[in-house]
Amino acid sequence: MKILRIDNLRPSQIIVLFYLFAVIVSVCLLSLPITVKPEVDWTFLDVLFTAVSAISVTGFTVVSTADTFSTPGIFILLFILQFGGIGIMTLGTFFWLLIGKKIGLRERRLISTD
Repeated sequence: MKILRIDNLRPSQIIVLFYLFAVIVSVCLLSLPITVKPEVDWTFLDVLFTAVSAISVTGFTVVSTADTFSTPGIFILLFILQFGGIGIMTLGTFFWLLIGKKIGLRERRLISTD
């Protein structure tokens, strides 16, 4: 049985995994009870659409932001929008440099692909 390792993946597959991970984290953050106001009907599809839209920088929502989100929820949504706006690979490169690693050819291919 072949073990799936990140070293064996193509750059496009790695980027898709990064975005998938970002969407999963965003859905988890937006699903927290503190994100919406009391008595608001907030379905999983609403959460998923809002998370994907925020990560992809379009920022669409199917609900009214002011009427649905509480103050912590608005800040969480703003954080997700900023994360998507700056870009996953840009943030990854920043943290990679922050910890003192050199950016090799493989990382440069990821950045250019994204």
